[in-house]
Amino acid sequence: MAPLCSAFVLALALSQAAFAQARVLSAPPEPSLLNITRQWSRASTLGDLRELRTGADYRDLRVWGGYGLTTETQGVVLRRANGQWSAFLARVMRCEIKIPRVVGETASRATMQHYTDEARHQCGIKLRDVGPGSQIITTDSLLVDSLSIAAPTIEEAWNAALSAGVFQLPGHVERQPAIDDAFMYVIEVRSGNGYRASAIEHLEHPATQADQQVKDVYTAVNRVLKDEQVLKP
Repeated sequence: MAPLCSAFVLALALSQAAFAQARVLSAPPEPSLLNITRQWSRASTLGDLRELRTGADYRDLRVWGGYGLTTETQGVVLRRANGQWSAFLARVMRCEIKIPRVVGETASRATMQHYTDEARHQCGIKLRDVGPGSQIITTDSLLVDSLSIAAPTIEEAWNAALSAGVFQLPGHVERQPAIDDAFMYVIEVRSGNGYRASAIEHLEHPATQADQQVKDVYTAVNRVLKDEQVLKP
């Protein structure tokens, strides 16, 4: 019985190793936009790419753009799981509801969380006529749509991103001085259990190789979208 038991334990360990969470190979220093991006994903159907338990043949590339005060944020996802390619468009939506100010001033944390959850049912609706006796509860939610794109087109975009240098991107590019309110790229890529992430500003005239590479990766992946869906820097 002992040899059988040992074999079972070994098989279980190997199985768990085959479907493991990611090993972080590169990422921007915190605090960064990657943190909030992972929170959006974790609360959506996409899941946190770093935490997904996947097999060795799993491939996932998430190319995000936006993050400005007046800029929308969206991401294009290319995924290969169980030998099948798929693609998704993820858009960050602002969600808000109005409550009486006196209620907000005395509400418990649990009650405020309830209002936040309620706000997610009204994403994309801009509140108007907000009086002085009102308080606005806001949150962000990720709307994820599956894209009807042929597998060869998705694979071509993946290969174009590889050629553009997605696996060579650094976690970030040091700027002196820092650039405020720029269009930002956040790139996440998962190959098996290896995970890489970058957060790099858009520069009209690239100052480093990484600046050009991140623009090329963004362009390569966004080719799978219709023109009106592409978010321009």
